[in-house]
Amino acid sequence: MKAEGRYVLAEGPVYDERTSTLYFVDILEGKLHIKKGGDKVESISFGTYVTSVHLCDREDCVLATTRDEVYEVCISTGERRLVTSLSLPHTMRFNDGAVAPDGSLWMGTMKTDGPRSNEGSLYRIEGDGSFRTVSTGYGIANGLAFIDNETFIHTDSAYDVIRMYSYRNGNFECLKERTLKGECPDGLCLDAQGHILSALWNRGEIAVISINDFRETDRIKGFKTSLSSIALSNDGRAFITSAEDESGCGLLYTIRTAYRKKEDFLWKTRYLL
Repeated sequence: MKAEGRYVLAEGPVYDERTSTLYFVDILEGKLHIKKGGDKVESISFGTYVTSVHLCDREDCVLATTRDEVYEVCISTGERRLVTSLSLPHTMRFNDGAVAPDGSLWMGTMKTDGPRSNEGSLYRIEGDGSFRTVSTGYGIANGLAFIDNETFIHTDSAYDVIRMYSYRNGNFECLKERTLKGECPDGLCLDAQGHILSALWNRGEIAVISINDFRETDRIKGFKTSLSSIALSNDGRAFITSAEDESGCGLLYTIRTAYRKKEDFLWKTRYLL
Protein backbone atom coordinates (compact mmCIF):
# COMPACT_ATOMS: atom_id res chain seq x y z
CA MET A 1 0.00 0.00 0.00
CA LYS A 2 1.20 3.48 -0.89
CA ALA A 3 -0.21 6.57 0.84
CA GLU A 4 0.60 10.08 -0.29
CA GLY A 5 -0.53 13.70 -0.25
CA ARG A 6 -2.05 16.19 2.15
CA TYR A 7 -5.66 16.94 1.25
CA VAL A 8 -8.72 18.25 3.06
CA LEU A 9 -11.46 16.27 1.30
CA ALA A 10 -9.94 14.22 -1.52
CA GLU A 11 -12.71 12.69 -3.64
CA GLY A 12 -13.85 11.27 -6.97
CA PRO A 13 -10.78 9.51 -8.44
CA VAL A 14 -10.96 8.40 -12.06
CA TYR A 15 -8.14 6.74 -14.01
CA ASP A 16 -7.67 7.38 -17.74
CA GLU A 17 -5.96 4.36 -19.35
CA ARG A 18 -5.39 6.29 -22.58
CA THR A 19 -2.89 8.63 -20.94
CA SER A 20 -2.05 6.74 -17.71
CA THR A 21 -3.41 9.70 -15.76
CA LEU A 22 -5.26 9.76 -12.46
CA TYR A 23 -7.67 12.63 -11.82
CA PHE A 24 -9.29 13.46 -8.49
CA VAL A 25 -10.55 16.51 -6.63
CA ASP A 26 -10.21 18.16 -3.25
CA ILE A 27 -13.74 19.44 -2.75
CA LEU A 28 -13.08 21.90 0.05
CA GLU A 29 -9.75 23.15 -1.30
CA GLY A 30 -11.40 23.81 -4.67
CA LYS A 31 -8.77 21.94 -6.69
CA LEU A 32 -8.70 19.48 -9.57
CA HIS A 33 -5.64 17.24 -9.18
CA ILE A 34 -3.79 15.52 -12.03
CA LYS A 35 -1.29 12.69 -11.40
CA LYS A 36 0.46 11.33 -14.47
CA GLY A 37 3.09 8.76 -13.55
CA GLY A 38 5.58 9.15 -10.71
CA ASP A 39 4.65 11.00 -7.55
CA LYS A 40 4.13 14.50 -8.91
CA VAL A 41 0.61 15.90 -8.62
CA GLU A 42 -0.36 19.01 -10.57
CA SER A 43 -3.43 21.06 -9.71
CA ILE A 44 -5.92 23.46 -11.25
CA SER A 45 -7.60 25.79 -8.74
CA PHE A 46 -11.22 26.88 -9.15
CA GLY A 47 -11.67 29.14 -6.13
CA THR A 48 -14.85 27.30 -5.13
CA TYR A 49 -15.94 23.74 -4.45
CA VAL A 50 -14.72 21.24 -7.06
CA THR A 51 -16.97 18.27 -6.56
CA SER A 52 -16.27 15.71 -9.31
CA VAL A 53 -14.25 14.98 -12.45
CA HIS A 54 -15.18 12.85 -15.50
CA LEU A 55 -13.42 11.68 -18.66
CA CYS A 56 -14.10 13.14 -22.12
CA ASP A 57 -13.68 11.84 -25.64
CA ARG A 58 -10.69 14.17 -25.99
CA GLU A 59 -7.69 12.90 -24.04
CA ASP A 60 -6.57 16.43 -23.16
CA CYS A 61 -9.94 17.37 -21.61
CA VAL A 62 -11.99 16.46 -18.57
CA LEU A 63 -15.41 17.46 -17.33
CA ALA A 64 -15.38 19.06 -13.86
CA THR A 65 -18.23 20.14 -11.61
CA THR A 66 -18.18 22.88 -8.99
CA ARG A 67 -20.96 23.77 -6.53
CA ASP A 68 -23.62 24.01 -9.23
CA GLU A 69 -21.75 24.42 -12.53
CA VAL A 70 -20.29 22.07 -15.12
CA TYR A 71 -17.09 22.88 -17.05
CA GLU A 72 -15.03 21.36 -19.81
CA VAL A 73 -11.38 21.75 -18.80
CA CYS A 74 -8.28 21.58 -20.99
CA ILE A 75 -5.61 19.90 -18.88
CA SER A 76 -2.59 21.25 -20.76
CA THR A 77 -3.63 24.91 -20.63
CA GLY A 78 -6.02 25.07 -17.67
CA GLU A 79 -8.63 26.70 -19.92
CA ARG A 80 -12.21 25.97 -18.92
CA ARG A 81 -15.51 26.61 -20.64
CA LEU A 82 -18.90 26.59 -18.94
CA VAL A 83 -21.30 23.88 -20.07
CA THR A 84 -24.19 24.84 -17.79
CA SER A 85 -25.17 26.20 -14.39
CA LEU A 86 -28.05 24.76 -12.40
CA SER A 87 -28.30 27.84 -10.12
CA LEU A 88 -28.89 25.68 -7.05
CA PRO A 89 -29.93 27.28 -3.75
CA HIS A 90 -26.86 28.43 -1.80
CA THR A 91 -27.55 25.71 0.79
CA MET A 92 -27.07 22.94 -1.85
CA ARG A 93 -24.18 21.66 -3.96
CA PHE A 94 -23.26 18.96 -6.42
CA ASN A 95 -21.74 15.92 -4.75
CA ASP A 96 -21.03 12.97 -7.06
CA GLY A 97 -22.07 11.68 -10.46
CA ALA A 98 -21.18 9.77 -13.60
CA VAL A 99 -21.31 9.94 -17.38
CA ALA A 100 -23.93 7.57 -18.79
CA PRO A 101 -23.41 5.37 -21.87
CA ASP A 102 -25.41 7.87 -23.94
CA GLY A 103 -22.95 10.64 -22.99
CA SER A 104 -25.20 12.55 -20.57
CA LEU A 105 -23.88 13.53 -17.14
CA TRP A 106 -25.88 12.47 -14.09
CA MET A 107 -25.15 14.45 -10.92
CA GLY A 108 -26.47 14.16 -7.37
CA THR A 109 -26.81 17.00 -4.89
CA MET A 110 -26.63 17.39 -1.12
CA LYS A 111 -27.18 20.03 1.53
CA THR A 112 -23.90 21.74 2.36
CA ASP A 113 -24.27 21.97 6.15
CA GLY A 114 -26.47 20.98 9.05
CA PRO A 115 -28.91 18.09 9.43
CA ARG A 116 -29.80 16.39 6.15
CA SER A 117 -33.09 14.72 5.40
CA ASN A 118 -34.38 14.47 1.83
CA GLU A 119 -33.09 17.62 0.11
CA GLY A 120 -30.87 15.83 -2.43
CA SER A 121 -31.78 15.23 -6.08
CA LEU A 122 -30.45 13.53 -9.19
CA TYR A 123 -30.08 15.62 -12.35
CA ARG A 124 -29.43 14.58 -15.94
CA ILE A 125 -27.34 17.08 -17.91
CA GLU A 126 -27.19 16.84 -21.70
CA GLY A 127 -24.36 17.81 -24.00
CA ASP A 128 -26.12 21.01 -25.06
CA GLY A 129 -26.22 22.16 -21.42
CA SER A 130 -29.91 21.44 -20.87
CA PHE A 131 -30.83 19.58 -17.71
CA ARG A 132 -33.73 18.08 -15.84
CA THR A 133 -34.46 16.49 -12.49
CA VAL A 134 -34.88 12.71 -12.70
CA SER A 135 -35.38 11.88 -9.01
CA THR A 136 -35.64 13.62 -5.63
CA GLY A 137 -35.72 12.79 -1.92
CA TYR A 138 -32.12 11.78 -1.19
CA GLY A 139 -30.27 12.55 2.02
CA ILE A 140 -26.80 12.65 0.42
CA ALA A 141 -26.85 11.64 -3.26
CA ASN A 142 -23.45 10.00 -3.64
CA GLY A 143 -21.51 7.34 -5.56
CA LEU A 144 -23.02 6.60 -8.98
CA ALA A 145 -22.01 4.24 -11.80
CA PHE A 146 -23.81 2.94 -14.90
CA ILE A 147 -24.11 -0.74 -15.79
CA ASP A 148 -25.80 0.11 -19.07
CA ASN A 149 -27.86 2.97 -20.45
CA GLU A 150 -30.94 2.00 -18.44
CA THR A 151 -29.44 0.55 -15.23
CA PHE A 152 -27.19 2.15 -12.66
CA ILE A 153 -25.92 1.91 -9.10
CA HIS A 154 -26.42 4.80 -6.71
CA THR A 155 -25.61 5.49 -3.04
CA ASP A 156 -27.50 7.53 -0.48
CA SER A 157 -24.92 8.04 2.25
CA ALA A 158 -27.34 9.61 4.72
CA TYR A 159 -29.31 6.36 4.84
CA ASP A 160 -26.35 3.93 4.48
CA VAL A 161 -27.87 2.36 1.37
CA ILE A 162 -26.64 1.30 -2.07
CA ARG A 163 -29.33 0.70 -4.70
CA MET A 164 -29.63 -0.55 -8.26
CA TYR A 165 -32.04 1.52 -10.33
CA SER A 166 -33.76 1.07 -13.66
CA TYR A 167 -34.65 4.15 -15.72
CA ARG A 168 -36.70 3.27 -18.77
CA ASN A 169 -39.03 5.50 -20.77
CA GLY A 170 -39.14 8.03 -17.98
CA ASN A 171 -39.98 5.40 -15.33
CA PHE A 172 -37.67 5.27 -12.32
CA GLU A 173 -37.59 1.97 -10.37
CA CYS A 174 -35.45 0.55 -7.56
CA LEU A 175 -34.48 -3.03 -8.45
CA LYS A 176 -32.20 -4.01 -5.55
CA GLU A 177 -30.68 -2.45 -2.45
CA ARG A 178 -28.19 -3.18 0.29
CA THR A 179 -27.97 -1.35 3.60
CA LEU A 180 -24.58 -1.01 5.33
CA LYS A 181 -25.89 0.22 8.66
CA GLY A 182 -23.66 2.76 10.35
CA GLU A 183 -20.87 2.37 7.76
CA CYS A 184 -21.82 5.32 5.52
CA PRO A 185 -21.09 4.09 1.97
CA ASP A 186 -19.63 6.95 -0.08
CA GLY A 187 -18.07 6.99 -3.56
CA LEU A 188 -17.94 3.80 -5.61
CA CYS A 189 -16.85 2.20 -8.85
CA LEU A 190 -17.74 -0.94 -10.80
CA ASP A 191 -15.26 -3.56 -11.93
CA ALA A 192 -15.24 -5.57 -15.15
CA GLN A 193 -16.27 -8.80 -13.39
CA GLY A 194 -19.57 -7.53 -11.99
CA HIS A 195 -18.74 -6.04 -8.59
CA ILE A 196 -19.48 -2.78 -6.82
CA LEU A 197 -16.56 -1.41 -4.82
CA SER A 198 -17.83 1.08 -2.25
CA ALA A 199 -15.71 3.28 0.02
CA LEU A 200 -17.04 3.22 3.58
CA TRP A 201 -16.66 6.64 5.20
CA ASN A 202 -17.13 5.43 8.76
CA ARG A 203 -15.07 2.24 8.54
CA GLY A 204 -11.89 2.92 6.61
CA GLU A 205 -12.73 -0.09 4.43
CA ILE A 206 -13.90 -0.99 0.92
CA ALA A 207 -16.99 -3.18 0.62
CA VAL A 208 -17.13 -5.40 -2.48
CA ILE A 209 -20.69 -6.31 -3.49
CA SER A 210 -21.90 -8.58 -6.30
CA ILE A 211 -24.08 -6.80 -8.85
CA ASN A 212 -26.01 -10.04 -9.49
CA ASP A 213 -27.40 -10.65 -5.99
CA PHE A 214 -26.11 -7.66 -3.97
CA ARG A 215 -24.27 -10.04 -1.64
CA GLU A 216 -21.06 -8.75 -0.08
CA THR A 217 -18.20 -10.92 -1.37
CA ASP A 218 -15.10 -9.18 -0.01
CA ARG A 219 -13.93 -6.47 2.37
CA ILE A 220 -10.66 -4.57 1.78
CA LYS A 221 -9.28 -3.25 5.07
CA GLY A 222 -6.31 -1.47 6.58
CA PHE A 223 -6.91 2.22 5.82
CA LYS A 224 -7.47 5.32 7.86
CA THR A 225 -11.06 6.36 8.51
CA SER A 226 -13.19 8.52 6.24
CA LEU A 227 -12.54 6.83 2.89
CA SER A 228 -14.38 8.85 0.29
CA SER A 229 -14.11 7.04 -3.07
CA ILE A 230 -12.29 4.51 -5.26
CA ALA A 231 -11.22 4.00 -8.89
CA LEU A 232 -9.60 1.06 -10.66
CA SER A 233 -7.09 0.58 -13.47
CA ASN A 234 -6.90 -2.23 -16.04
CA ASP A 235 -3.93 -3.81 -14.24
CA GLY A 236 -5.66 -4.09 -10.87
CA ARG A 237 -4.50 -0.97 -9.09
CA ALA A 238 -7.06 0.74 -6.88
CA PHE A 239 -6.84 4.47 -6.16
CA ILE A 240 -8.62 5.37 -2.94
CA THR A 241 -9.19 8.88 -1.57
CA SER A 242 -9.74 9.94 2.02
CA ALA A 243 -10.58 13.06 4.02
CA GLU A 244 -8.76 14.66 6.93
CA ASP A 245 -8.09 12.27 9.79
CA GLU A 246 -6.58 12.70 13.24
CA SER A 247 -3.23 13.60 11.67
CA GLY A 248 -4.86 16.54 9.88
CA CYS A 249 -4.59 15.37 6.27
CA GLY A 250 -6.48 13.39 3.69
CA LEU A 251 -4.58 10.86 1.61
CA LEU A 252 -4.45 9.18 -1.78
CA TYR A 253 -3.87 5.43 -1.43
CA THR A 254 -2.67 3.11 -4.19
CA ILE A 255 -3.00 -0.65 -3.67
CA ARG A 256 -2.97 -3.83 -5.77
CA THR A 257 -6.23 -5.76 -6.01
CA ALA A 258 -7.86 -8.66 -7.86
CA TYR A 259 -10.31 -6.23 -9.49
CA ARG A 260 -10.11 -4.67 -12.95
CA LYS A 261 -11.52 -1.44 -14.34
CA LYS A 262 -14.88 -1.41 -16.10
CA GLU A 263 -15.08 0.56 -19.36
CA ASP A 264 -15.39 4.33 -19.18
CA PHE A 265 -18.33 6.20 -20.65
CA LEU A 266 -17.15 9.49 -22.13
CA TRP A 267 -18.50 13.00 -22.36
CA LYS A 268 -18.40 14.38 -25.91
CA THR A 269 -16.40 17.61 -25.82
CA ARG A 270 -18.31 20.51 -27.38
CA TYR A 271 -17.25 23.73 -25.68
CA LEU A 272 -13.44 23.57 -25.88
CA LEU A 273 -12.97 23.81 -29.64
